[in-house]
Amino acid sequence: MNELIPQTIRMELLSDTTFGRGEGTAGQVDVEVEHDKFGIPFLNGKAVRSLLRDAWLSMQVHFPELQTAGVRLFGPHGELDETGILRIGRADIDREARPWIEAAVNREINQIAPATILAGFTEIRLQTSEDRKTGAPERTTLRSMRVIVRDLTLSSPLNWLVTPNADELRCFALAALGTRHAGLSRNRGRGHVRLSLDGKTDWTQSLAKGGH
Repeated sequence: MNELIPQTIRMELLSDTTFGRGEGTAGQVDVEVEHDKFGIPFLNGKAVRSLLRDAWLSMQVHFPELQTAGVRLFGPHGELDETGILRIGRADIDREARPWIEAAVNREINQIAPATILAGFTEIRLQTSEDRKTGAPERTTLRSMRVIVRDLTLSSPLNWLVTPNADELRCFALAALGTRHAGLSRNRGRGHVRLSLDGKTDWTQSLAKGGH
């Protein structure tokens, strides 16, 4: 495989983040994070693609020369199916760490419960709405939300259906650099992220400028 074609996209969590799964966990939190059966947080590939695509759509007016590349990369605006040349896999933790966690959960003696694994990656935060007149918390608005703690890094594998050209790589790098937030409660300082191709920030910036 051409070493100039990125094979992964890396997401660093610069602040606590909630990738909501659309439901809570009874007796624990009102808003739960996406995680697998081992308690390991992740973000599905379609969600990663959506973040990148939204970032590109917000900036494409400034790069008219890359309009065709953007459509080939992410597909036409408003499509329901993926028709672009790129498929993005699930954003997961480091590959070397996962086997150890799975072994700890599956072993016969001194098993570690998935809930314990999840608690190691996350914290629970409480929030409430404020009464605009009095400044006091409004009644019955207290909610609990699980957050993935900052400094965790997730990586998604990239599958190129065809070899991308220079414009498509530049478009992809721009979208990665333009993706700054993800998840819920962005207005509360959460979900600040940094994306890079193959974990190389300098290379990502070089591709965005049209370099190699």
